[in-house]
Amino acid sequence: MYLKVLGWMCILIEVMLLAPSVVPGVMSALASFIAILILVISIVTIKTGNLFYFKFTAVISGISIFIVNDSLRLYGSLPQVPWEYQVSFYSLFIIICSLAIYYAKRRAGVMKN
Repeated sequence: MYLKVLGWMCILIEVMLLAPSVVPGVMSALASFIAILILVISIVTIKTGNLFYFKFTAVISGISIFIVNDSLRLYGSLPQVPWEYQVSFYSLFIIICSLAIYYAKRRAGVMKN
């Protein structure tokens, strides 16, 4: 029961983080750090065997990072943001999602046996 509540809270927080992602400056950087943190927390919801909460959180986080966030978005980001910062966040997002998918597959294999 608490994992469902945690899953919905992660989704709700990710949706609320879309608003500060648009604000230039520190607000968008803070929103991106919190989005990654919430993505990591949502990995715990995979224990239920249901990937819905993690997938939904990952999609919203991906939209926030790649499209909405003014310093990280792929097209039209702020010119003063170094590309190393952008690439590090993109790779961090991909690594977290890859590890979560690996964990989910391993968990599904354990549940089968």
